[in-house]
Amino acid sequence: MSNGTTQRNTRWVQALDRILQVINLDEDHPIRILTIEDGREVVVVQPNAFTVSRIYATGRPDGVRPHGLDSYYDYYFSKLEKYEEENGSRDGFELTEEEWDTLFEESFHRYTRYLLFAGIKRWQDVRGDTDINLSVTNLAREFAPSEIAWRSYQYKGYMIMMNSIAKAELSLQEDDPNTALQHIDMGIQQIGVFCGECLREDHGDAENITRERYLNNLIEFRSDLEAVGSNDSENNENEEISEEENDRDLLSELEELLNDVESPNINRE
Repeated sequence: MSNGTTQRNTRWVQALDRILQVINLDEDHPIRILTIEDGREVVVVQPNAFTVSRIYATGRPDGVRPHGLDSYYDYYFSKLEKYEEENGSRDGFELTEEEWDTLFEESFHRYTRYLLFAGIKRWQDVRGDTDINLSVTNLAREFAPSEIAWRSYQYKGYMIMMNSIAKAELSLQEDDPNTALQHIDMGIQQIGVFCGECLREDHGDAENITRERYLNNLIEFRSDLEAVGSNDSENNENEEISEEENDRDLLSELEELLNDVESPNINRE
């Protein structure tokens, strides 16, 4: 290796070391969210001492803008819209196998991102990413050969579950448990429809996994929501409790919640 190459490599490593020192990630605070000049947010994650990742919060998780657009999802859907305008219908629209591969790979990276965002309770972002991934898998179902479409469509139950939970969590943030219940009920119905499709098309394994895991998760989530609503009703009916006792009960509940919920310090600026 030439001396010039060694010097260049040294500068790169030193620059990386300085960047990591400035970002100041550690075991207790492994995530930072940075806003860059174009307004986009970038999530920097250090899951261990030797791995650092950066994930763009919008568009493609890697920040690349294919064909000047936010994602391949936007690019291929714009092709569909143009095709429909030119032909008067969507019938006959096609993508190559390589184009489907590109869409599915991008969806997988989006899945990785919304798992992270669910962990740090950015539910609006989880909803957006699952909306897009559902749109991709439904597009494949409509236009791709069945063997290609199934590579994505088999995970639709999981997408519905995460999308429903995100919508419900957003409603709970607005102190609207009734709407949260409606979102969960809609998700349960949609997963039921998907399970029916799996059985009719001899995908029993996918139906079994979806029913036992994702459907049950939504049912348990719904039970928790109902339990919270029942507790709230009982508290409202008990008008004889003094204001001092109410305050004491509220403080106890808050203390329990704070002990149960892990909320990492996201912005450390």
